Amino acid sequence: MIIREQLAFTLYSPRHEARLCLRANPDFGSVAAPDQPVRDVERPYALNISAGKNSYAYDAHTYHTKVPPEGIKLLIQHFTNHGDVVLDPFCGSGMTGIAATELGRTALLSDLSPAAVFIAYNLNTPIDSVRYLNAVNEVMRRSMALEDALYATECRICGTKTPMIYTVWSYGLICNLCRSEFLLWDVARDERESVRESKILAEFSCPHCHQQIKKRGLRRTRRYPVQIGYKCCERSNKEQAVELDAGDLRRLECIEGRGIPADLWYPTDPFPVGVNTKQPIAAGITSVDKCYTTRALHAMAHLWALCSEWPEADVREKLLFTLTSLYQRVTLFSEFRFWGGSGNTANYNVPAIINEQNVFRTFLRKAHTISWYFKSAAAIDRRLQVSTQSATKLHQLSANSIDYVFTDVPFGSNINYSEMNFLWESWLQHFTDNTDEAIVNAVQCKSYGDYQALLRKAFEEIRRVLKADAWLTVVFHNSSAKAWAAIQHAIIDAGFVISGTQTFDKEHGTFKMFVSDNAVGYDLVLHCRKCDAPPTHLIRNKYAKENVLDFITKRIRSGDALTVRYLHVNRANEFDYRRLYADWLAYAVPHQLVQFDFDSFRLLVDEVRQEVVDG
Repeated sequence: MIIREQLAFTLYSPRHEARLCLRANPDFGSVAAPDQPVRDVERPYALNISAGKNSYAYDAHTYHTKVPPEGIKLLIQHFTNHGDVVLDPFCGSGMTGIAATELGRTALLSDLSPAAVFIAYNLNTPIDSVRYLNAVNEVMRRSMALEDALYATECRICGTKTPMIYTVWSYGLICNLCRSEFLLWDVARDERESVRESKILAEFSCPHCHQQIKKRGLRRTRRYPVQIGYKCCERSNKEQAVELDAGDLRRLECIEGRGIPADLWYPTDPFPVGVNTKQPIAAGITSVDKCYTTRALHAMAHLWALCSEWPEADVREKLLFTLTSLYQRVTLFSEFRFWGGSGNTANYNVPAIINEQNVFRTFLRKAHTISWYFKSAAAIDRRLQVSTQSATKLHQLSANSIDYVFTDVPFGSNINYSEMNFLWESWLQHFTDNTDEAIVNAVQCKSYGDYQALLRKAFEEIRRVLKADAWLTVVFHNSSAKAWAAIQHAIIDAGFVISGTQTFDKEHGTFKMFVSDNAVGYDLVLHCRKCDAPPTHLIRNKYAKENVLDFITKRIRSGDALTVRYLHVNRANEFDYRRLYADWLAYAVPHQLVQFDFDSFRLLVDEVRQEVVDG
């Protein structure tokens, strides 16, 4: 049974004011059973976990951090019985709910962000895939004329009119030596036979003065359309990438001249000053509507109006959910990649070369991905409640009523959730109250001490609602020793003891994990229990460096496979510092204060590796 009262989805349908309202239900948590005993589990789950990101559920909608539900299932099966209540007070996209309900447990999900709650609710309430796709196809049918007006081009081979798939835009740059303007696209493309080897150069010759210059720091002028992609005629499904012709340029000029019809609503909320929002504001993208080209914003506003007015409430929710799944893919934050596609990164970086995707084609493509998930999940009987609220205030939950808590807490300063959710929340017209947002953020004046204090309040609430012998599992990921110390102190000061750890390998890491030297590619799983007399402090080992060196030496001499293979870029295999750091954290966190961040740890690893080579 899906418990649907926890969120009221109300739409006002005037085309200029199509908005979605979310309202938390005060009965959230009423399904918890204080008198039911918990499963008798003496020892935490002990095996390292590996679960991929390529499931239907994981791919249905983007979010900044997601734990694959197949990995969560292993832990829920270990710690709970059928029918037990599982709580996730930092639910994000709702992966815990999917894992719990598929195993016959009741899921209580909450998050501070209305965007997260919207995504979690819709992922956990699948509908019939045929009804859903019928609605999607009808929306596309009603949009045919507008798509033709916005995205049509002529096939360069047969002359047939066909929709563009994407348009590439390049900024003009000013040479810092001769002060002449040039297109980055013209001088920085390094195209090879293999797209994995192709790249945009960071250093190149100015086409005017022929001096060697670096892209970084050059002043930008404006955006120029430089290439389109489409599929047509005898080339079958092979994509054609060509320069814009006179007709394409006239079409863009007309779109800019007409603007967006006055009867279409779209968000114009100004970006609040923040750590991540400084990037778009500095680039002149000061409000949400400016995140899109005129063409993309017109398409988004049109689709939002059609979806908002759909007569069946459950289908309407899913159509809007499909639109939010597009996120940054259809904005000016979408970076051009030679190998295709566009990621949804947890920042608002404005790339110098942008991939503007056809909004209608992207909507249809994502709808098919979501339909595969709905088809696989719709038959499951789900018991679920979702709420928008702070993890520090779970007042509607009774003490000693929850059988198990699995949660993926915010990662210090890594992701500024309220800032990154602003794009979604502007379309939903409900925004995060960041007072209790547990992050490290200079603009919010939140230090590691504030972060620790907010996490401690959340863990104290979790301790209150957990049954006496129940377990808390926390997933965490960070390269900062300060962040690790904060979460260690928060957990222990709230009245828990860390009784076990393991690593969680999400198998296919993010693009950043593959190319960044300072990204940690594995999560750590912390299993905690209530403790009547927890230690008042963590051990600060004065021999910490010697202990780390000893751990590294033993692992390297053991012959364990510690190699990272890059799947997305043409880069030689390398020593897997991330795997070793995660293994050391799993060993150290229950016993002592983490005193080495990832950067410092790598230096120690290099020191040991050199000693091993020298014999």
